[in-house]
Amino acid sequence: MAQEEVAPSLEAIRQHAQSAGYFQLLDLHIDEARDGTGKVGIHVDARLFHPLQIVHGGVIFTLADTAMAMALMSILPAYTPVSTIEAKINYLLPVRSGELSAESSIVYRGRSTAVVEATVYNIEGDERKAIARVLGTFKISRPRPATD
Repeated sequence: MAQEEVAPSLEAIRQHAQSAGYFQLLDLHIDEARDGTGKVGIHVDARLFHPLQIVHGGVIFTLADTAMAMALMSILPAYTPVSTIEAKINYLLPVRSGELSAESSIVYRGRSTAVVEATVYNIEGDERKAIARVLGTFKISRPRPATD
């Protein structure tokens, strides 16, 4: 298998993601990206709240969307762009504190599209509650040439 056909390591994915301002802004952390699964987390604090003092739905969606992209990146050749075409989210519970963790897995992968699902959990101590479910469709583009 050529170098470009190998999926990137978790560390390579983390380094690439941390170069993006959005990851830095939200302080997202990638916990897993392997074998078609992804896991991304964030610590809940006041900067993520909307005026009703609960975590903004956009933050929860971002977490799920990112975890789903990590699941895809874990099985595709390095430098393969993926982008969200469509996603459906169901918000189940509000969040005011704790850690959020989005866990995802691939449902279907074709040549140019994939369907991925995610569950976002609120973790406080030993308690873990599902707070959102997401189903997304992604476009898989041709791998870009490596740039070193």
